[in-house]
Amino acid sequence: MYGAGINRGLAGFVSQGRKKKKQSVISEFDEITLTTTEKIPENDYRIIGVVFGTANGEEKTSAHEQAIKVLRDKAKQVGADVVVAMRFESTSSTVTAYGTAVKIVK
Repeated sequence: MYGAGINRGLAGFVSQGRKKKKQSVISEFDEITLTTTEKIPENDYRIIGVVFGTANGEEKTSAHEQAIKVLRDKAKQVGADVVVAMRFESTSSTVTAYGTAVKIVK
């Protein structure tokens, strides 16, 4: 019904068409996976809690990247594998990235 591009935001999480046994598609990464979706298909996980990353800067692109780095660092500190429902909030001088830290149950 929809083209393959419809699930592009879930790349790596959603299988394209084939039904198979439930299998984790999240593997061990050095970097925390971020997603704006609220659920991770084909994975069971335990919610750890909300994490935030804040950065200041005149250049918003750089501040967004820095806020993401801080968010990932805080997620690692609490033992998360993934941050789901990630969002941004910004003011004229501050960018905050936030989401829910989760641990994949293997």
